[in-house]
Amino acid sequence: MPKRQRKHASRLTCLLSCSRTRVIVAFTWMISRLHGDCPVPIEVLISGPWRRRSVERRLSHAIRRLQRVLPAPLPLDVAVVVQAIIMTERQVPGCYHISQQPDGSRFALIRLGLQVDGRRLSADELLAVLAEQYIALAMQSIGPSLLVPIDLDPPPSSGLQRSAALRPDPLAPQRDRAERRA
Repeated sequence: MPKRQRKHASRLTCLLSCSRTRVIVAFTWMISRLHGDCPVPIEVLISGPWRRRSVERRLSHAIRRLQRVLPAPLPLDVAVVVQAIIMTERQVPGCYHISQQPDGSRFALIRLGLQVDGRRLSADELLAVLAEQYIALAMQSIGPSLLVPIDLDPPPSSGLQRSAALRPDPLAPQRDRAERRA
């Protein structure tokens, strides 16, 4: 086979493999959109469309992962609302409301805030708040449970650094010390 034909053949196979890859990716994306949607409705109330989609995607993925860990699905209906700030007596990163619907079933609304006291929460902090609230709802609906917190003691060197910072400079001239005393 001449060199020129080999180049065209290799380009053609490259294009075909790239187009096959694109078709496979598009097909798997469509299947995941049809069957992999999050069972919990999520509404993100922010103006930026890219950030809104990013937050929705992260939260729905986290909820699916939490549902795999929990022993049973939640017996109550749950929805998640994400907003810039949650105003109660003080700003909180999240809260949830539980109410009873007219038909007797229970409904929980998880609210997540993106800012607390002017500080924007990171994605990990937002997911941690969601996990805490979702797990609390799950444990509350299963029955009595016990929360055993684990505290870490602060490192012992932090107290020594503070006291060392308050000592006067030993290399300072003596007259400055005398002036400070007077």
